[in-house]
Amino acid sequence: MNQQPRYRLLEVTGIELEYPVVDAEMRSRPLVEGLFRKIAGRPTSEVEYGAVIFSNEMASHIFEAKIPRPEHSLTSMERKLVSGVRAANAVLRSEWGARLLPTGMNPFMDPADGRTWPRAGRAIYQAYADLFDVREHGWMNVHSCHINLPFGNEQERVLLHNAICCLLPYLPALAASSPIYEGKLGPNVCNRLAFYGGNQKRFPRISGQVVPEYMESSRQYRRDILGAIYEDLRRVPGAERLRHEWINSRGAIMRFNRDAIEIRVLDVQECPKMDLALASFVRAALKFMMQALRDGEMSLPEHGLLVGDYDAVVERGSRARVAAPHLRRLLGVRARAARDVLRELLVRIEPLVPAGEKHYLPLVGGLIESGNLSERMRGQILRTRAASRHGAMREMYEELALCLEMNAPWRH
Repeated sequence: MNQQPRYRLLEVTGIELEYPVVDAEMRSRPLVEGLFRKIAGRPTSEVEYGAVIFSNEMASHIFEAKIPRPEHSLTSMERKLVSGVRAANAVLRSEWGARLLPTGMNPFMDPADGRTWPRAGRAIYQAYADLFDVREHGWMNVHSCHINLPFGNEQERVLLHNAICCLLPYLPALAASSPIYEGKLGPNVCNRLAFYGGNQKRFPRISGQVVPEYMESSRQYRRDILGAIYEDLRRVPGAERLRHEWINSRGAIMRFNRDAIEIRVLDVQECPKMDLALASFVRAALKFMMQALRDGEMSLPEHGLLVGDYDAVVERGSRARVAAPHLRRLLGVRARAARDVLRELLVRIEPLVPAGEKHYLPLVGGLIESGNLSERMRGQILRTRAASRHGAMREMYEELALCLEMNAPWRH
């Protein structure tokens, strides 16, 4: 008999948002520990602030805001996250003249300047540092929105996981927000994921090909995915601290300790409203695709096709040509651009979006029609004379920082 899950399948959603702390010059500053001490009145690695929790990441300049427990209402979570972000910003501003900066990468950071978190979890972070060069963009300069979805019983978790595999390659076409690093336009639409995919290449089985392999059962997943990673680490002195399910760095991972699946391929947006709009889309799209898999209306494509589509979308964004045979057949889409598939998918999932979340749909539609945040940011810079681009970048990120404070989408 299957153990009863903590939550029913897709009953609730958990959200985690990551932002770097920057000074007036947009240089990353290791102020998160000081921020927590100021708020809590004591040294700590986690702070409960009203309805939100503030926590740390590996880098001392990265701040995370999340809801203590997953919730049914995304609009309620949005209000709470906005309140928490504004409170943190207020302390950073008054104490250090600093603030939080949105988007998937700090455009001006030198990752060699990054520092690892010095308090709780430092032994784990040191273990990572012993294995990898963590002073690289893929470690020190990546900011994402993580979505946690409960996976129900054994049959449901397999179905949900495989539906995520089929949707994940196309999500960066909506969520990319990292066009710039080291003060220059990068070669990819989603540069965060380009760096993320190679940050653990010494042990390639840790992240695989980012798109998760299909799952047959929890036992098979533990054996073939986690077991293979643990075996690689077993041979390395000092790596035993990392032999936990969170070491898996695919774009979506099973969190058996939470009875949930965590999706990791979404760049953090300019404000929580946009992050929650994407979460609403993801949840409804997965409901639609799971039903299609149950009814035999959609079949699982070759995994290599999904990987190829993911790589194309990371590089070229919403305009990437994708194979997507499962979605194009299901949706009746003849065009090959990722945005064409997403446009039709948005139409199909509208009935599955709760009434209290319908207002998010036009925001997602805007990303499909006008381009994701990264594409619009890139367009803004390319319209500027080359000699003026650095200043234009600074001005653009000032606008985005204001969007975060005001919880307002960037209108460009």
